[in-house]
Amino acid sequence: MIEELKHIDWEKFHFLRPEYLWYGIPLAIILLLGVIAYSEKNTWKKHIAKHLRPYVIQKGTSWKSRLIHLSLFLLFGLAFLGFLGPTWKEVKEPSKKLESQLVIALDLSQSMLATDVSPTRLERAKFKIHDFLEANPRAETALKVFAASTHTVVPFTTDYKIILDNLDGLKPSMMPKRGTGFNNLFTHLDSLFVGNKAEGKILLITDDLDDIDVQKVSAFMQQNNVVLSVYPLSTISGSHVPSFYNQKAPLKVNGEIITSRLNQANLDNLNAINNVQVLKISLDNSDVKLLAEDISAHLIFEEKPESEDENWQDNGYWLVLPIIILFAFSFRKGWAIYSIIFLISLSSCSKPSEGTVAKHMTFKDLWYTKNYQGQQAFEKKEYSEAAKLFENPIHQGVSYFKQGDYLNAKAAFEKDSSNTSLYNLGLTYAKLGDLNKSQEIFELLIKKDPTFNGVEENLKSLNKALITLKSSVPEDATLNEEKSNAKNKQNRSPEDLSGGGQEATKKDMEKERLEEETETDMRKGKELDELPDDFESGSGDIPKNILMRKVDDDPALFLTKKFRYQIKKKQVISENTQSDW
Repeated sequence: MIEELKHIDWEKFHFLRPEYLWYGIPLAIILLLGVIAYSEKNTWKKHIAKHLRPYVIQKGTSWKSRLIHLSLFLLFGLAFLGFLGPTWKEVKEPSKKLESQLVIALDLSQSMLATDVSPTRLERAKFKIHDFLEANPRAETALKVFAASTHTVVPFTTDYKIILDNLDGLKPSMMPKRGTGFNNLFTHLDSLFVGNKAEGKILLITDDLDDIDVQKVSAFMQQNNVVLSVYPLSTISGSHVPSFYNQKAPLKVNGEIITSRLNQANLDNLNAINNVQVLKISLDNSDVKLLAEDISAHLIFEEKPESEDENWQDNGYWLVLPIIILFAFSFRKGWAIYSIIFLISLSSCSKPSEGTVAKHMTFKDLWYTKNYQGQQAFEKKEYSEAAKLFENPIHQGVSYFKQGDYLNAKAAFEKDSSNTSLYNLGLTYAKLGDLNKSQEIFELLIKKDPTFNGVEENLKSLNKALITLKSSVPEDATLNEEKSNAKNKQNRSPEDLSGGGQEATKKDMEKERLEEETETDMRKGKELDELPDDFESGSGDIPKNILMRKVDDDPALFLTKKFRYQIKKKQVISENTQSDW
């Protein structure tokens, strides 16, 4: 407070409640009447004879009474000033930190297989996306693909490896509807960025801009706080669109070869829209690297407070509160001594640690130390709050451990070198699943203090767990392909050429051969291409005697089935486009 008083900006000094200034008039009148009434009480002295007054009345000094009157005026005056709300410091509302989000929209129409951009437009797009993510734009990124319909491949994530794992398998044949549906795309993007306060980023990678509605794109940009980067992967001369069934042959519609080329007019119109930029393709990664650096540099945005009214800090309470208490003590003898004791009691019981700011002090800090407050929170099982209050690293670590926050518990125990912290650190590593590290710590503790309570028992339990864990993972596992008790049916088909020394022809190999069947009451199950219409989650029992075939781990196959299912269930709407490629 004293430091603040030293730096008062008198040019900004004013009262927050100046409309109550007139209250000072009746207050002053009441005080004057009180002083007058007090002086009238002294008129009784005149009724005592002058020669007897020195013996009846003890002579005092008049300055004491005047000092009392002056103190009374001072107390009420300061209290009234505090009530008016003196201020000289403007308070700014803290702004929120917001991170920008990025959407990569990749065109998967058939024309993306054209070869005017080598090796193909689609393959070059994948290379550019890979280089772009390698440059680390740092933003949460989602990968969308679109043709006549728009689908999500990867939702918003900062783990770019997930996007790259799904990128290679993307191809036009996986899209359920053909065409280039820009209207559907921007409707989908509008739902992602509606009301976004941080500036969103969109990277649109496409080739054919004939179907794009520039007016709708302009309206989309005006309604959303986004920046659109268009990456046109095509040339003005263009190239023929490959056939759906033979990529080496051109696509023909009504006997005419379909050619896809860059629509320069639409591209120029897009470039003229605010917050729309057209990227120029380069042979190296310099184009996408610059884009990634720009996104990373403008990643964090500060949300300004909605209210622009001036907010000033009311410093009047510094005057009102102590004056009220001091005035209450003034009715008793020795009130000056009581006031000194009260002022001393306002000092904090907690020693501020390094970096502690006064504004973080609470009312409890005036009476209780931080460790005592932490102990109170710990007894109430408020372990998170206790960990923040404790200054002792062991107490902090135990609080984090009780809460289940083992990472912070480990960090706290590592700050202390005592045997107790070492023991607790071993338990924490065991909770984190690092049994080897836990074993190493317990062995070190036994060397330092063999009599430490509980360490030997924990070490024995830990060794048993490690032995069990190692024995459950065989190093050399072999398959027993033949069982003596299996009743195999003999394959009597003449198509079986395995034992006659004959050479099987290609035609023979294409024939379905009889399998060796065993009477094991096991059946083979097949993965469904899609969920049945009458499927209900959680219904039905799973048979225990079904041997599932190997599930295909190709993400492209999964996405293909997912996209078709979304269209079938009308979770995603397809657009009727001008072209079917």
